[in-house]
Amino acid sequence: MNGRTRLKTVILLPLALVLAGLLGMFYSSLYQHEKESADQDFVSAMQAALRAKDRGALLDRAGPLFERLRERYGVTHFYFEDANRVNVLRVHQPERHGDTINRYTTLTAEKSGEIASGVELGPIGTFTLRMVAPMRDEQGLVGYVELGEELEEVLQGVRMIIGVELVLLIDKQFLKRKSWEEGMRMLKRRADWEHLPDAAIIHQTLDLPAASVASVLSRAGKGGRDFKIDDKHYYAGVIPVSEAGGRAVGKMILLRDKTRSQEGIHATMRSVSLYYLPVGALLFAMFYLIIRGVQQRLESSHQQLVEQGREREALQAQHIAELKDERDKLRLAKEELQHREEDLRLSAKVFENSIEGIMITDVKSNILRVNRAFTTITGYSEEEAVGNNTRLMRSDRHDGAFYQAMWNALVKYGYWQGEIWNRRKSGEVYPEWLSIVAVRNEQGETLNYLGIFADLSEKKTAEARAHHLAYYDPLTELPNRALLDERLKQAMAAVQNSGGLAALLHIDLDRFKAVNDTLGHAFGDRLLQALSERLAGSVRGSDTVARLGSDEFAVLLADVGDKQCVERVCGKIFAALAEPFDLGVQEIFVTLSVGIALCPFDADSAEDLIRNADVAMSYAKTQGGNDYHFYTPGMSGGEPRRLILETSLRRALERDEFLLHYQPQICLQSGRITGVEALLRWQHPERGLVSPAEFIPLLEEIGLIVPVGEWVLRTACIQNRAWVSAGLPPLRMAVNLSARQFRQGGLADMVSQALNDSGLAPEWLELEVTESILIQDLQATITTLRQLDTLGILISIDDFGTGYSSLSYLKHLPISKIKIDRSFVRDICSDPDDAAITNAVISLGHSLKLRVVAEGVETLAQLEYLRAQGCDEVQGFYFSRPLPAEEFAVLAMKSETGI
Repeated sequence: MNGRTRLKTVILLPLALVLAGLLGMFYSSLYQHEKESADQDFVSAMQAALRAKDRGALLDRAGPLFERLRERYGVTHFYFEDANRVNVLRVHQPERHGDTINRYTTLTAEKSGEIASGVELGPIGTFTLRMVAPMRDEQGLVGYVELGEELEEVLQGVRMIIGVELVLLIDKQFLKRKSWEEGMRMLKRRADWEHLPDAAIIHQTLDLPAASVASVLSRAGKGGRDFKIDDKHYYAGVIPVSEAGGRAVGKMILLRDKTRSQEGIHATMRSVSLYYLPVGALLFAMFYLIIRGVQQRLESSHQQLVEQGREREALQAQHIAELKDERDKLRLAKEELQHREEDLRLSAKVFENSIEGIMITDVKSNILRVNRAFTTITGYSEEEAVGNNTRLMRSDRHDGAFYQAMWNALVKYGYWQGEIWNRRKSGEVYPEWLSIVAVRNEQGETLNYLGIFADLSEKKTAEARAHHLAYYDPLTELPNRALLDERLKQAMAAVQNSGGLAALLHIDLDRFKAVNDTLGHAFGDRLLQALSERLAGSVRGSDTVARLGSDEFAVLLADVGDKQCVERVCGKIFAALAEPFDLGVQEIFVTLSVGIALCPFDADSAEDLIRNADVAMSYAKTQGGNDYHFYTPGMSGGEPRRLILETSLRRALERDEFLLHYQPQICLQSGRITGVEALLRWQHPERGLVSPAEFIPLLEEIGLIVPVGEWVLRTACIQNRAWVSAGLPPLRMAVNLSARQFRQGGLADMVSQALNDSGLAPEWLELEVTESILIQDLQATITTLRQLDTLGILISIDDFGTGYSSLSYLKHLPISKIKIDRSFVRDICSDPDDAAITNAVISLGHSLKLRVVAEGVETLAQLEYLRAQGCDEVQGFYFSRPLPAEEFAVLAMKSETGI
């Protein structure tokens, strides 16, 4: 809704309503006049009838009067009340206006006692403009007369006044559908109840589609809306409609036709366009010419200003360049001065903070200045040094020729450097590296000498230490292999020149590994140190005793004379080592295996001489040790064989060349197989089965016994579980543990994992350890065995009686079984000592509640003897050699019948 229409709606509509009200008041005044001028008798009769409550008489009297008022003034209701305001008569004209719902206007008149007016909603939704006037006489209120006019008639007048279309809507909650539809048909209006969802159209001057009405209502309170109906443009607005009591009962839509105004605007715009286009073109041409002239004058002025500016800029640039040159000169001079100052400060810092000693002298070697490093190195303070001659530090280790050569170089070249020995203030003589530079002027005249020196004491010490580390063994302080090689080459060169004889002794301790395993590496190191002292004391000072590694030593006898002299030296060495070594823990005896190679008889090179001495030493070991042997060419065959065997052994595990054979253990009481011992075998691809005595010590020596031992344990567990699954009776599987395996970390975890992987119950696994293992670090041994015992496996002592004589450890260890070594069983029937030892072991085992097993039973006589002594179990060739798994399974099945 535009402003003009809103103005009409806001001002003219209330004005029309006020005029209608005034009209009603006019009618009321006429009615009052008519009432006053009525026949006095009529009034008196009416009052008498009223006071007497004679309704019949009152109706007869009032009827003609109501008809006259209705015809003349349009009175719709006429009723009286008694003194108590009780309605006793009501005359009205419902066929024209219907009846109201609230009668709000009447109630207002009753309360105020004055004429009241208001808009009231009828039962069919029509509005009535109603005015109520009280009727009084000298005794008080007699009744009321009402004047009514339909609001739709007023709205038609408003439509004519403000020129808008109207649509009046009432909310359906205030209407009854049936009454409304009958009333609309009576008034000959559209009675479409479903046209709108929430409201009913009571009166409309323009038929609007439901969608248009809904669109207008949706923007109520948000301003008007333009839309088009039947080629006409309308502007719509919404006014809330309230009845006399103030209750909002509907809305009124006002629509203003904008078609003609828009056409007029368009026509006006066309006229204006036709008029203004030529005028505008003319004005544009005039402005263009004026602006063009002004622009030309401005461009001319601008060009003049640009030329003047360029001249000023050129002059200014010239002045700036001159100023910049002067500034650059000043900056360069300043920078040069700063650089010189920085150089001086840097030189002073370098001079003072240099780690090398610096001194400046005059041409006569008088000291002029020194730095802090000079004081630190020499011990002389600056006050003590300045003014003194450099002779103050002379050590007297150099002769005059040395100093004369130094001065000759300074005079000739202006420079000298070299190593010199000087003396500190404390009197200590030390080496230093000295550089002297002659400082000369432009004429070449020497003005000063600059000396720079560094203390070489630590460097000399470090070099000596490095030389010692490179050529001496850190444990024994003996020469190592590198120094031995140098001295051996020198000795062999001397022999070749003079025709003498040199000998190389390769020495290896017998069973030193057992010492380390039994008493620990710390004890072994002390033994090696004591052994080194005895070896060094057994030879001449001109001879060399060297440590080659671990328990291997070498003795180089230079210019020994003859072979007998070598033998005498060997005798002295063996005699020196015959005495026991007392190292605080216990006394220990040491024996040696010595191999001797002679130059030039056995080799022409140092490498060959060392190798041949090693071969001779290996031969001495194979002969039982504790002896010396000279090298002979026939000894060289064994060593290559050993290397080949070692190489093949290192690849045997990954090539799956190892296998297990199984030897039964027989219960002497039942005669059945109750256990089995897993024994390692090596199936060499070329040599076939290799003797365990040949390769198992080598496995120990090269350290492969640990992975191979783990393979044996896992394979034995898997095989035992397979036998049980195949229907064999459960048997205890005995597996040997080496010393290296027992000492490795996580042994219990490894055994537990093997049992879990194979599915074998722990009670069917037995681990065999030797006495020598048990007495090494007893506390650690107890811990490991208890961890194994916790798993539920059995522990047995193998080769019992061949180790240490102390048996006190048995009561501390979770041992289940002891095994008598085969060396005692072999001569049990012929050697009383072996029989006594065997009987003692059986008795000891039973007293400690241990089972006793005898190994190496090969004859019936041995079997019967052991049975008579109460031995629990036996194993040996008498029953069966170690067998492959398939053959053992057959034997185990047969054992069920007894042996």
